[in-house]
Amino acid sequence: MSKLYLIFFRFFLLVLLVINIQCKKTEDTQLTKDQETSIEFTKITSQEIKDIKFTEYALSDLAKKEVANWAKFKDLDVEIENLKNGSISFFKDDKAILQGLIADLKNETPQSLNRSSIIVRLSVLETTMYKFDETINLQSSSKEAIIKDIENLLLAYNNFVYQINKVIEKESHNIIKP
Repeated sequence: MSKLYLIFFRFFLLVLLVINIQCKKTEDTQLTKDQETSIEFTKITSQEIKDIKFTEYALSDLAKKEVANWAKFKDLDVEIENLKNGSISFFKDDKAILQGLIADLKNETPQSLNRSSIIVRLSVLETTMYKFDETINLQSSSKEAIIKDIENLLLAYNNFVYQINKVIEKESHNIIKP
């Protein structure tokens, strides 16, 4: 009787082992499929970015002269244009690069543009850039959340440009007070 019991016990263990292995294979393939779906789900096309509605501002001629020597602003402008064209690689790269750009942007602000209104807009832009960076690098982010953060980033950038234009325009008016 004990020999029959031992054979039955070994058979039972073998069946449990086979079932366990099969279940793990099913879970692994399901995880892989879910990961592939989430990667495909978060791809953003340039057309989706172009469909975002916002008021876009360009630098005035006077403002272009003021920011001509501001290299980090030019770098930021290039990255925003790349974002508009659907390239989010700058934000998917190392966070230290983004932090360096923001720090240099603040530190190298031309004296003529070092006004509280511009610094505030720059802080808002910084916050939206960090938020977008976190959203784009978070695997569980939905496509809608990413597009919403892109919209917020583009709005913050355009408000920053608008504020630069306003400050330069206000300074160009030499109004003599009586």
